[in-house]
Formats: sequence, C-alpha cells, structure tokens
Amino acid sequence: MHPDHQTAKTEFVSKGDQTYAYRRFGKGDGVPLMFLIHFRGNMDLWDPLLINSIAQSRPVILFDNAGVGKSNGAVATTIEGMAKHVIDFLDVIGETEIDLLGFSMGGYITQLVALNAPAGQIRRLIITGSGSSGGEGVMNHPIEQQKQVGQLAGQPEAYWKRVNERNEATSGEERSQVVSYNYADGGAGVKAMGAANQSFADPSQSSAGSLQRLKELKMPVFIAQGHDDFMIPTTNSFLMQQRLPNARLKIFPDSGHGSLYQYPVEFAGDVARFLEMA
Repeated sequence: MHPDHQTAKTEFVSKGDQTYAYRRFGKGDGVPLMFLIHFRGNMDLWDPLLINSIAQSRPVILFDNAGVGKSNGAVATTIEGMAKHVIDFLDVIGETEIDLLGFSMGGYITQLVALNAPAGQIRRLIITGSGSSGGEGVMNHPIEQQKQVGQLAGQPEAYWKRVNERNEATSGEERSQVVSYNYADGGAGVKAMGAANQSFADPSQSSAGSLQRLKELKMPVFIAQGHDDFMIPTTNSFLMQQRLPNARLKIFPDSGHGSLYQYPVEFAGDVARFLEMA
C-alpha cells in the first residue's frame, strides 16, 4: 500500500455506469477504516496529519461519493442515497468487514450505511462533528449563530497549509475542487447536498433517517465533538450517545465543528485506542 495521504494514488472501481474514486493506504492488512467527509468535501480535503497518524497503525480508505471529486455521476439528493453508494462501493471492492468514520454530513451517511448495510459488515463507527436525523430533542442553532458560521467560512482554515501538502507535485494528480466550485455545474451538486441535509433534518422524513433507529446500532460507537459546534449543536451528540446502546462520547475543549482538526494527534490516538479495544 502507498505510505501516506500526500502520495497515495487514486484507484477506480465501477458498478454499472457509476465509477467510484478512492485511495487505500496505511499499515497492515487488518480491518480498514473508511472516511466519509463533510458537505461539499472530497478526499483531497482531509487533514494529512490526522489521516497519516491513523494510517500508521491500520489500513485506511478515502472515498469520493457519486458526483464528488474524481467520482462520476450525480450527487444523491438524500443521505440515504449517499449511503447506498457507499454500500455499493464496499460490495464492489469486496470488503465484508470495515470500520467507518464520518465527519459532519459524513457522520449522517455513516449512520445510514451502518443501518442499511448487510448484517455484520460494519464493525465499529466513529462519528464526529455530527448528529442524528431530525426529531424530538434534536436542536438547531439560532439564526444569529448560523449567520456567524457564514462569516467564519470565508476565513483561512487553521489546517489549510497541511491540507495543501497533497498537490500535483507530491501525488502526480490534479487536486479536486469542492462540489460546485465556481458554480461550474450550475450549482447542481451543492443543491443536491443541501436537499439531502434538509430532508435528513426534517422530522417528517424520519422513516428515511436515523434518530428512531439508533437503538438498532449494536456495534461500539465513538462520538467526538467540539465544546461549541456552531453548525451541528453539541447537545445533539449527547442525544446520540444516550440513544445508542454501546456509545462513548468525548467533548474537546475550546473547539467547535472541526475539533478533529484542532486536536488531530489526540483524536488520532483516541481513534486507534477505540478501534483496538476488546
């Protein structure tokens, strides 16, 4: 396997007309950890320090969902549809046992993959900066806080220099842009993701969500969250932990939505211990 996030080569597999892009690297031949990224993100946008720290002890898989990054097709308009693509991908590459890590919207997808995949295929879950689908007890931030998120989104990311360590010079591949970059697709991708997020948050769509089904997830789950997440309220992580039969929760201090990037080495250690525990 390729040694790290900066140099790993992209591979492709297909199911019908759908081609999925992914990268697999890391140490050993044990159960791989697959990463599912945030809204508009692709596998080029993971923090190399975080990914490489985890890959020192296990194989990792980075993945572009349909219509994202180097994968073809259209972005699914529901979280359930995005999860179906992950399940199809795992079927094509022949992984019968895998661990999943989902960040933000990736955490939504992770839950529905675990709920809808064949029994026993998903061994352990890690959910960070995320929450369940909408319903009783699930909170949204006041509109004023949501406006602050928009203001902060235009500021340089603290981890951005590390993210750009993967580039054409190190990997031999062109970097992928965020979904609907410069509105090149007329906004189709970002609109589809927005629709998926909106329906997942809608309590009337609970039959396609996760909140009422969390009790079905019997595998060990590690939830990590920042002290004050402006995008997905931290209290929703407490709600998930209470409803999941076998979940543990860690709140990182002085942090928000991207706590895994604020504490990459500590979080990587937490992940390794969680995946290795009896």
